Amino acid sequence: MRVGFDARMINHPGIGRYIKNILKNLLDNTTGAEFILYGDPQKLEQFKNAEIRPYNAGIYSIRELVLNPFKKDFLDVVHIPHFNTPFFKIKNLVVTIHDLIYLRLPESRSAIKGALGKLIISNTLDRAKKIIAVSNYTKNDIAKTFPNVKNKTEVIYEACDPEFKIINDAEQKRCVIDKYRLPANFMLFVGSLKNHKNIPRLIDAYLSLQKNGLKNKLVIVGRFSPHESAILDKIKTSDALYLGEIPNNDLTLIYNLASLLILPSLFEGFGLPILEAMACGLPVIASNVTSIPEIITDKNALFDPLDVKNISSKIYSALNDPDLRNSLITYSHKRALDFSWKKAALETFEIYKQAAS
Repeated sequence: MRVGFDARMINHPGIGRYIKNILKNLLDNTTGAEFILYGDPQKLEQFKNAEIRPYNAGIYSIRELVLNPFKKDFLDVVHIPHFNTPFFKIKNLVVTIHDLIYLRLPESRSAIKGALGKLIISNTLDRAKKIIAVSNYTKNDIAKTFPNVKNKTEVIYEACDPEFKIINDAEQKRCVIDKYRLPANFMLFVGSLKNHKNIPRLIDAYLSLQKNGLKNKLVIVGRFSPHESAILDKIKTSDALYLGEIPNNDLTLIYNLASLLILPSLFEGFGLPILEAMACGLPVIASNVTSIPEIITDKNALFDPLDVKNISSKIYSALNDPDLRNSLITYSHKRALDFSWKKAALETFEIYKQAAS
């Protein structure tokens, strides 16, 4: 079986992690297939057991809609890990849909872009032989929006990168504390500065807790989007520490140093920071909406993301109630073990065989 994989988005902060981990585990744990990867050869040179094809069409460009880089390689399956596929027919196409946020949040784009986006997604799903959704929430969202494709959609959960783990090296921790000027006690948010991440309500909850004597500082890590400048302005109204986007090895140490991860998102297709924090032994509290209750099944860790008082109350309890805190830590250790990239890769390989049959 010859499998083509569109790996152009390998440096994307979210989908890129999916690409790196699923490819590594497919190549390490499966037999009976040749893999041909399409993208920037320099970014893909780590995958020694695969053939590499240069492919530089821009993401969401007209060029990627009209090019067919896969045809000449006589592939049995083509896997594109996003909805941005060419308009023409691709033999045995497999796509991964992480979420339909582009359709669900119209404030993030114009009406014209929204209509074009829905057309591209609809075209992709119609032509796909198999669709991989990263959560049941995403699978159900796809079925609700595009009912004709629900019978070819399968759920395969993601996992966190193996480099996210418990670290006991005091010298490494001291270096990252000095590098980012981290406070002695802090809680953490990890995610892009976008409207659906609900950061303004988190800041309001944080300010409320500060007035009542909270000692833990809020540290925010994630990519800044210039068109979402109001969120950065909101962060600046507090004394929260914004670090921007940082390397994974530094983020791992910051997870190990934090007291708590808070994910107040209004919409998540999966929620990788939850598993990253859990793998580092960090207690996690998060929203009770979209896919998050699939990843965090402990209701004691969930809150209403629209209720600032509920957010602040849950933060306070997670930091100060010993019984709740200990149960959250224990839950993190156990729950992180339920997700594996090897398992995801083996399930994905079965999808390839079904698509090719």
